[in-house]
Amino acid sequence: MSRARTLLTRRTLLAAPAALLLRPAIAQANWPSHPVRFISSSPPAGASDILTRTIANELQQQLGQSFLVENRPGGGGIIGADLVAKAAPDGYTWLTTAVASQAINATLLRQPYNPRTDFRHVTIIGRLPLVMLVNKDLPVTNLREYVALAKSKPGKLNYGTGGVGTLHHLTGELLKIAGGIDIVHVPYRGAQASTQDLLGGRIESMFDSLPSAAPHIRSGVVRAIAVSGPQRSATFPDIPTMAEQGYPQLVSTNWFGIAGPAAVPEPIVTKLHAEIVKALKTQAVQDRLANIGVEPGGDTPDATQAFVLAEIERWAKVVKETGTTVN
Repeated sequence: MSRARTLLTRRTLLAAPAALLLRPAIAQANWPSHPVRFISSSPPAGASDILTRTIANELQQQLGQSFLVENRPGGGGIIGADLVAKAAPDGYTWLTTAVASQAINATLLRQPYNPRTDFRHVTIIGRLPLVMLVNKDLPVTNLREYVALAKSKPGKLNYGTGGVGTLHHLTGELLKIAGGIDIVHVPYRGAQASTQDLLGGRIESMFDSLPSAAPHIRSGVVRAIAVSGPQRSATFPDIPTMAEQGYPQLVSTNWFGIAGPAAVPEPIVTKLHAEIVKALKTQAVQDRLANIGVEPGGDTPDATQAFVLAEIERWAKVVKETGTTVN
């Protein structure tokens, strides 16, 4: 081999490690260079799914790349979360989920991943309080009157939810403790079935999300007596909060967030967060969120990571205090 060729080969070998080190940095800088997947852990048409598709559509316009939404419901959100936890941490697979459900499940359900360490949370994209509804024929107009009626008829009133271990269920159990009342939980396979029984007078009350309850509230076929957020809903400002009515411990909000595998590169997390914040500030997204009663988020990745860990601990205490179990 000639001396010139030998020198060239040596230079090539010396340059190779540097080139290998540059590749990840180049890939991160060029993100996204191909379609991105959002794994929605909820079924189609729910608040989480609507939020996911709204943000995905805006990101697609902003970044010039496809953002595909795949619904992977089931197992209380575990199926979708497990897929993302075990995905390649390259910034092309993300989880969109209800943080409250994820936090509750950390204690209530056995999971094939560690909810505290296996995800890098990017941001909260929206916040959605629950609303407490009563049958229009029940002689109560607010939460205080409901508690008084329940105390006068222990074990006679009931409340419906979309299932055991949901945020709606645990909010009802917290009301039982805070109000010192005995009301019976009636779990259903989804909120739609419980709504039908509320309308039909087969149950007296239920906890629901504002988007699904809104048409019934507006038509007057049910009565909304309280919302569970820290402040009144901008969509229904006439409905008082539970805290306003004497129960400050009953602040119970569904938070919808985006997370990736734990090892996803921070530059990609930072970029995705910035683009989501930009999307949340557009008039089209704000109008869409206001229409379904969702307050926009935008929290920083570190703040979101800390919040999710705090929510896991908070709901672990509630699960223990209420003795909630899932068969």
